[in-house]
Amino acid sequence: MKLAKAIRKAKRVYICGNGGSAANASHIANDLVACGVKAQALTDVATLSATANDYSYGAAFAVQIRVLAEPGDLVLALSGSGNSPNILQALTAAKEKGAAAWVIVGAYQETAAEKLADHTLKWGKDMQDAEEKQLYLGHKVFRYLKGEKCG
Repeated sequence: MKLAKAIRKAKRVYICGNGGSAANASHIANDLVACGVKAQALTDVATLSATANDYSYGAAFAVQIRVLAEPGDLVLALSGSGNSPNILQALTAAKEKGAAAWVIVGAYQETAAEKLADHTLKWGKDMQDAEEKQLYLGHKVFRYLKGEKCG
């Protein structure tokens, strides 16, 4: 599994998303930590709201990535639409910092995010299906890593 191998290889993994994708980001980050991966969801309410207030909601993830990310890290953006400004700015910031930029987006439309990402996984026929598939993929990665050295 290409995504699991990229996660295992990364120094750190930062995950971001909006709404249901934000909840998935937190869930997936928790599973990765349980497998010994240095993973963090960029969805902490206090940090997210302060950053959005001080900069803009569009920059809320990018500001965090510019501070935290380093070459060798992986930024995983989760987005149903793949067109949210904060997801696009997050992917741009990842590339600026030399981190790998991955995105899991809904397959029901062409997205701006897939043009910015190093790797794109397209899933789902609508927003709800896309968010369900994000968690499905997160659990597949968890099971793959668990077989390696997890739990």
